[in-house]
Amino acid sequence: MSKDAYYFPHDSNAKDDPKCVLLIEQLGMEGYGIYWMLIETLREQPDYTYPVANIPALGRRYNTTAEKVKTVVCNYGLFTVKDDKIFFSDSLNRRMLVFEEKRAKRSEAGRLGNAARWKTSQTDRNAITMRSQFIASKVKKSKEKESIGKESMRGKRKPFSPPTPSEVESFFTENGYTAEAARRAFDYYTDANWHDAEGKPVLNWKQKMRGVWFKPEHKQTSGMDLKIPL
Repeated sequence: MSKDAYYFPHDSNAKDDPKCVLLIEQLGMEGYGIYWMLIETLREQPDYTYPVANIPALGRRYNTTAEKVKTVVCNYGLFTVKDDKIFFSDSLNRRMLVFEEKRAKRSEAGRLGNAARWKTSQTDRNAITMRSQFIASKVKKSKEKESIGKESMRGKRKPFSPPTPSEVESFFTENGYTAEAARRAFDYYTDANWHDAEGKPVLNWKQKMRGVWFKPEHKQTSGMDLKIPL
């Protein structure tokens, strides 16, 4: 059951309607309370109607008499009785029609928004895949050059050890950037065998992340789409 299942709009000055004025004059505020009890009961029904035969049950349930409830239903023009079988409120039906039309529009807008977000997400994934393939091609061409200098550099610094996903995520979040940006950055360099956009090996991953991925749109407070760095 949705959170607005029993909601219905109504005027704050309904008590000043001539029909309600006469109702209050003859039956007092008890009659006015019976009127709103009936409106709320109708709102709970799928078709906003209620059986006339169940009026005595309403009287017992809400500690009043069937005669008073029936009087409110039949004598003041506040409700329409059809074939002595059901009754309903034309005013409530008009208001609920407007309410349901607005709810349908919100639902359709949400559906279209979700579809647009899915399309954007799919486009981002395709862009990452294409970029990764391009980088992999450049890495393959540069392997011979890397192997020449690898032996000489090996004695000067420790061999590069790729970070774990949790290390990258911790590094991002500790610096105020989103975990989503961290995951994308990790996937980006993992797919490229830890080489940058120019095909060069990543030697200091923290420095690379800080220089390329730490951007305003990746901040934790930002709602903007993440962009893949070129």
